[in-house]
Amino acid sequence: MATPAGRTRRSRAQNARIVLAGLVVGVLGSGTFVWQGTNAAFTDSTSNGASSWSSGTVALSDDDASTALFTAGPVVPGETASRCIAVTYGGSVAAAVRFYATSVSGALGQYLDVVVEQGAGAGNVGSAADCTGFAGTTIWSGSLTSLGTTVHDFATGVGSFAPTGPAQVQVYRITWTVDPASGDALQGTAATATFVWEAQS
Repeated sequence: MATPAGRTRRSRAQNARIVLAGLVVGVLGSGTFVWQGTNAAFTDSTSNGASSWSSGTVALSDDDASTALFTAGPVVPGETASRCIAVTYGGSVAAAVRFYATSVSGALGQYLDVVVEQGAGAGNVGSAADCTGFAGTTIWSGSLTSLGTTVHDFATGVGSFAPTGPAQVQVYRITWTVDPASGDALQGTAATATFVWEAQS
């Protein structure tokens, strides 16, 4: 028996509404699933205090008040003199301290015998004003000219002072002697030099 056209149209409309309702329910259901999946019921974490970093320092000073260790002249063959200097480390990291000479010039340098000593043990006393009580070991001996050509930077420097922290002191004694055999060759000559103590970590 034939189905009336009006009933057919109503059936199709009802079916469409059922399908549409099913899609809406499905979308709502999937949204609920996602919300539950991305919002955990319980969470926890742990952390420590804020980390920090700071750099160390290397610092060196001496007790000669930035004055020349020697100002001598006019010198003659055989003349000699000594001065001490106390070098203080003020850095916060371990370092090595070396002695060397720069700006060495002048013909007199070849006639000046230089001895550099580093204080040792209980004898590590003395200052730029007074060498009384100093005792040490020789770390350089030779002419001023050769000092300037062979011991002229940190890499070629001498000495074993190795402070590990601030307020550590090392005393050095420098002695110069004019070659007694220089004779008339010494006349009218001069020499200059800068003594340097450098620390590197």
